[in-house]
Amino acid sequence: MIDKDLTLQYLADFQEKKLPETVERELRVPLKSEQIITLIGPRRSGKTFYFYQLIKELPREDVLYIDFEHPIFEGFEPKDIMDVLKLHREAFGEPVYIFLDEVQAVKDWERMVRYLHDEGYSVFVTGSSSKLLSMEIASRLRGRTLTYTMLPFSFREFLRARGYHMRRPLSSKREAELKALLREYLEWGGFPRVVLEDNETIREKLLEEYLDMVLYKDVVERYGVRNLHVMKLLLRSLMRSFAKEFSVHAFYNALKSQGIKVSKGVLYEYLSYLEDSMSVFLVKKFSYSLKTSELSIPKVYPVDAGFSRLFSFTPDTGRLMELAVFLELKRREAEVYHYKNHREVDFVITKRGQPVELIQVTYALDSGDVRSREVEALKSAGRKLGVKNLTVITWDYRDEKDGIRFVPLWGFLTEKL
Repeated sequence: MIDKDLTLQYLADFQEKKLPETVERELRVPLKSEQIITLIGPRRSGKTFYFYQLIKELPREDVLYIDFEHPIFEGFEPKDIMDVLKLHREAFGEPVYIFLDEVQAVKDWERMVRYLHDEGYSVFVTGSSSKLLSMEIASRLRGRTLTYTMLPFSFREFLRARGYHMRRPLSSKREAELKALLREYLEWGGFPRVVLEDNETIREKLLEEYLDMVLYKDVVERYGVRNLHVMKLLLRSLMRSFAKEFSVHAFYNALKSQGIKVSKGVLYEYLSYLEDSMSVFLVKKFSYSLKTSELSIPKVYPVDAGFSRLFSFTPDTGRLMELAVFLELKRREAEVYHYKNHREVDFVITKRGQPVELIQVTYALDSGDVRSREVEALKSAGRKLGVKNLTVITWDYRDEKDGIRFVPLWGFLTEKL
């Protein structure tokens, strides 16, 4: 049972609260929908602040916002939502939009959410904790939800946060500034608080804290992981292997050679836990055979470049470029695979299972830096897969020849969606 006086004060405080300034995010969700809106994403990617961005567009009296991690909602039960609604009606009128933040703090929360949805409210839900991984929010709502994913800042959002505004054509000075910011983005990533922090020591500590939260809360506590040492070794290996193929079998053999005993089954389970936590993504090899694709050795990409930084001493610009391209493709909701048939192509973009675009990423400053083997791999794969849309993403080379589009990374990452 809620404390009605404290709850009414909470509601009144929110009506008068000046919401914090936020960096405008590019994600667009409908404010009016017949479905529940579920926002998922890794920890610290900005989901709560995105709620604030949406609320700023609405009449405040139409909004009921509940942060279930607030102390007054401790012990909240689904039926208590009736009292909260009544208090809001009496003080501010009937709410139209209901935002439920950290909803997993309420036992059997899905009953409450379904009730609100059935009553006709526009309901927005997010959550992230060891008790409830973000992907499970959507599954518990059983087809009643539209699910959106929020990743750390894109490069466009990063530029906005740093006060850089794209104006084309770029002067030579503005282009140099843009490339310097791009290098910073590649090396530090896009977690909002990290981007807005100038002190590099604090940046490092924030990234370490975020990764520890993922490891201990979303994985170890959530799944009762017993072999913490092996889990840490797996995480380190994944982060060091980013933008490369990662073989569980090879990792198993490496552990075995060090006298570390663990079954391959456990390693596959641990890998799935990290994937479920959205700390890493696994990209399968493209094949027209679903079985072949599923059994292929995947390439691994962390959710943010900052995580990989914690495990390397010197930045590998080529691989960081590839990671940035992959994460941008994820934001565009592309179906992404990699391709390997004697030669490798970084990304195969598909629609309904059919390849429609091939992308190669290379650290090339001019035409002389573009390696012929990478171009030939792209052409060969294009012929084999029947794809004519071929792109090479470079550092600083733009051209179009032999049916291939050469695009600098900064151009690709700042394209209007």
